[in-house]
Amino acid sequence: MIKNHLLKTFLILAITFSVGAVLFVDKSLFGYFGKTSTSSIVAVQSICEQKICINVKDTTQSQIVSGETFVDLGSITKFVTAVAILHLVDEGRLNLHEPLRQIIPNVPQDKALITVHQLLTHTSGLVGSTGSDEEKLDRNSFLKRVLSTPLIHKPGKKYLYSNAGYSLLAAIIELRSNKDYELYLLENILKPRNLPEIGYQTVYTSNQSMRSFRTWRTLFQNSPIHSASWGGKKPWWNLIGNGGAVSTAEGFLRFWHAFLQGKIVSPQLVTLALTPHADEGNARSYYGYGLVVEQSPEFGKIYWHDGGNEVFSAEWRHLTRKKITIFSAGPSEEGFKAMKAMIKTMH
Repeated sequence: MIKNHLLKTFLILAITFSVGAVLFVDKSLFGYFGKTSTSSIVAVQSICEQKICINVKDTTQSQIVSGETFVDLGSITKFVTAVAILHLVDEGRLNLHEPLRQIIPNVPQDKALITVHQLLTHTSGLVGSTGSDEEKLDRNSFLKRVLSTPLIHKPGKKYLYSNAGYSLLAAIIELRSNKDYELYLLENILKPRNLPEIGYQTVYTSNQSMRSFRTWRTLFQNSPIHSASWGGKKPWWNLIGNGGAVSTAEGFLRFWHAFLQGKIVSPQLVTLALTPHADEGNARSYYGYGLVVEQSPEFGKIYWHDGGNEVFSAEWRHLTRKKITIFSAGPSEEGFKAMKAMIKTMH
């Protein structure tokens, strides 16, 4: 089954919802996927009697096992990093308003007062990135580069999306926990709560990886995540903490549900993460901690994030008014297209 699975390129979509929404979601979801030519699979996650129930529907082929398939989370990784930071705060090992000069040795003066909160909300003034995702850059080299790069604006003044800022948060996790980013996530957050694995090379196996389309970026091969996104057997520090983590579709939804229920960090920190802290520039969407907060006239408050690198795409949205969470992922732009179609069916 796995061998046949590897030869196929497909889209994964997972949904979690309250029991009252089952009929509405089933009809609209499966109706859409019955019309698409994309090789796809649908995983439906519901909450029944306080237990998570998962139903999987394969819409086009019978040999894809969505529960075993790792997808590239892209920038949704930022939410995972934010949760790990909040877990350190809950443990008393970190303060959200702690400045870099108290965390990292020899921080330049212009960056000394940047706070953890500012890094989480993209208001630190740091550059968007310090190089390509595939560059073989270790943690110390990354820190040296990001801390020596001039700020775009004074910390705390305005929003500027920064991948580098979230990799810096990953470095802070390592410095304060004395563990690798991935090991802290696995050993301190996921395993104690019996949550599915999320991470990088420690949890990843190419036999379970989603495959890309054949593009120039993959030398026209159907490439797995480590080759197409990481550029090798492991990710490096232009990517760690801000993108490229892997998870199953269901695994991410379980992680989100556990977070939302206050099972990973305190309810107070959950509320803080969901707070619209930084205006993204349109007075409509705001950045919280690792997620976007947006108000919709139809769906009420929406929490969401997406991520893509031209090879893979992924997106998740939690629609508070409908009590539905949707996660989609696929090669190229297919994850985004699926989300757009799903939202359209719910209007």
